Formats: sequence, structure tokens, C-alpha cells
Amino acid sequence: MKVSFDQDPDLNPDDIEVLIKAARLSPAVLQLLQQIQQLSDNRPTLPLTVGDRVVVLAVNDIVAIEVYGDELTVHTMTKVYTSRGQLKAIRAKLDPQLFIQVAKSTILNINYLRSLEASFSGNMTAFMSNQQKLTVSRKFLPDLKRLLGL
Repeated sequence: MKVSFDQDPDLNPDDIEVLIKAARLSPAVLQLLQQIQQLSDNRPTLPLTVGDRVVVLAVNDIVAIEVYGDELTVHTMTKVYTSRGQLKAIRAKLDPQLFIQVAKSTILNINYLRSLEASFSGNMTAFMSNQQKLTVSRKFLPDLKRLLGL
């Protein structure tokens, strides 16, 4: 793959134009087009109702999200936020190339994943940058491996 940058003074300062050249439309080209589209559709913030206020978190700051009943816990490197909601609703707002469900009640941001270690009964333990340990269940392990390119 060859990547290059060409400066175009005719474009507006906030505009970006992406051109992909290939001999044919292949699955790799389609995947690249989809990833570029997701970048432009990406929601950079996530509003959370915490108590009587709304906190707007930068999506890139989120390390992991856990749910117990209808109580969401959002972990960042520096704080933990508790809100009400469903995991599937939050998951729908996040980039699937960065956030992956690893257990029935847990989503993690792969940018903060430091290592994986085998644990009890085929599960794995994910060690995160904020010193958090998360269980990766056998059911979700193949998806995580695929996202990591393993």
C-alpha cells in the first residue's frame, strides 16, 4: 500500500479529500472505504447523565464501560462515572473498530488494552492502561482476536 499527501490550496481549510486508487474494487478496498467513512461519522463525544448534570466525555478518553442492571459505569484514565442506561445503547454510539464487547456486561477500548492473559475455564483477563482488569469471556474472545488481527 502506498500512502501520500498532496496539499491543495483550492480546498477550504476544514475540507479533506480522500482518493483511493486500486486496480479493482476488492474486499480490502471496501474495508478501507468503510473505515474512512466511520472516521467521518465518528462521534467524538459521549454525553452521560450523572446525577443531576450531563457530563460530556471525549470518546477517546473512555477506557471501558461496564453495566450492572441498568447502572452504567464508564471508566477513563482519571475518573469513573456512573449513569443509567443499557450497554447496547452506548455500544451503538461507539466506533466498532475501537470499542468491542468482551463480556455480557463489558465493552473495552482497544487503544487502552495492554495485555491479555489466560484465566479460568477458557476466559481471558484483559489488563488495561488504567490498571483495570476485565474478564474476556470465551463467547466474545474470537471477535476480540479478529479485531486485534490474531
